[in-house]
Amino acid sequence: MAKTIQLKRDEVHSNFSGHDQYDLVIIGSGLSGLSTGLMWLKNTENKKTLIIEKNNYPGGYSTAYGREGYVFETTQLFPDIVDILDYLGLEIKLKPYEKDFMRRLVVDGDTVMEYRIPAGAENFKAYLVEKFPGDADKIIALMDYSVDMFKQVRKLKANSTFRDKLQIPFQAPKVVANLNRTYSGLLDKFGITNPRLREVMETFTSFSGVPSNRASAIMATGAMLSSMTRCYRPYGYFDEYPAKMALLFQERGGEIRFDSEVEKILVEDGKATGVKVKGDDGSIRADKVITTIDPMVAMRRLVGDELLPAKYVKRLDNIIMSVSSINVALGLDDRIDLASMDLDYPYNVVSTGLGTSEKLFNGFLEGDNAFDESCFHAAVICPSLTTGAKNTVTIRCTPFAMNHWREWRENDYNKYRMEKERWADFFINIAEKYFIPGLSKHIVVKDIATPATYSRYSGSPTGSIYDMASLVTQFGPKRLPMQTPIANLYQPKFSHGLYGTMMNGVQVVDLLLDRKFNNGNSLFAPVSR
Repeated sequence: MAKTIQLKRDEVHSNFSGHDQYDLVIIGSGLSGLSTGLMWLKNTENKKTLIIEKNNYPGGYSTAYGREGYVFETTQLFPDIVDILDYLGLEIKLKPYEKDFMRRLVVDGDTVMEYRIPAGAENFKAYLVEKFPGDADKIIALMDYSVDMFKQVRKLKANSTFRDKLQIPFQAPKVVANLNRTYSGLLDKFGITNPRLREVMETFTSFSGVPSNRASAIMATGAMLSSMTRCYRPYGYFDEYPAKMALLFQERGGEIRFDSEVEKILVEDGKATGVKVKGDDGSIRADKVITTIDPMVAMRRLVGDELLPAKYVKRLDNIIMSVSSINVALGLDDRIDLASMDLDYPYNVVSTGLGTSEKLFNGFLEGDNAFDESCFHAAVICPSLTTGAKNTVTIRCTPFAMNHWREWRENDYNKYRMEKERWADFFINIAEKYFIPGLSKHIVVKDIATPATYSRYSGSPTGSIYDMASLVTQFGPKRLPMQTPIANLYQPKFSHGLYGTMMNGVQVVDLLLDRKFNNGNSLFAPVSR
């Protein structure tokens, strides 16, 4: 019999008092909801705050779970948010990746190029210059420009006032110049035409399943620099982070209600006044409501198109939600020596060459996928090399669309299971061929997540794993604003990923407190108290 696994998330329990009136209700206990709640309580006094969560644990997509004696994780990288940890008073023991950030393989027919992307922007620049000496001047110019542009992002204000907007061209000219530029366009600007060099640089747009010719240059640059600069992972399982956030939130007076799904955001005279929870006879009133869940669910289902301005409904119609994924989690026997296989990186990534991300994304937009033997992209991660637990491997593959996955799961489970196994075998073969020889012979436990799985746990109808897609057409002022058309209803959607979701909390709390907490800054730079 498999040993019972003790996870940190299991230590967090509902502490809902049953009150029917709160100062603030937050929908969702993912990292956005938890960071919002913690930032709010740290900067207010005696505010009754409630987080409502449909699942029975905190963390959303950032968690860990047990299967037959193995622990699998849903998150790989802990980016540079150490200053936020210090500010909130959270202690997480982190393993720093001080040498290499990623092992990157590019497959071109029978040729496989291997790159070791180092941690730190300066190290990365030096590495690229060494690998591509003929492009040295272009690389240096691009990287210096990227670093400076990210510094200018820090000067921007969230929810800019008229005065802020007047200052933007002087404070952040590079941001203004790149607001409508794709990452591919940024590479073009510096004359990066070497296809091998572009393959390496475009790695950072593939994180979100978006091709470089559609990804925001600013978003991709931010993802690159925030990921590789002081990157970590917890020594324990990844559920420890949201669990500690939730426990601290409760310790500071916040309440969390698990196993509770909001079925309606209450609106009276154009103002949010609370929520109705499925199964409750009454409602929970609130002065303010924050939703951190899929905007298509929050605004279209929980509020309803009929209560929204036609212009806003049209914006919702045109939103492209992010891709979904196939995730293959493997528990291996102890006869395989993962430590000898050079896999101890936040990411081991293998894909086919230029054009792969465009083809895969187009397949996603068409409602299916475009993976085959000549076109693929997969990340292979080995968390057990850090945790010291039983051997585990995670293979994460994007982009996939919902297509028939939910229909099969609900109406034809045999078909669903066959398709899951077919795709799992496809990606296991890729991991075995390029990273882990003999992998398939050592598999003890296999747990496969599909777009239908992500939809079931998050509530997102499309199984989106990164919120709104990070397209240049949906970036910055073109994203849905935090202040919704419904007064007192807020939807923090700064960005996705652990870094972005923490900034969601920073920005929305600063908005609620009239900039008294973070001085209106788009990134974390709290006012000294």
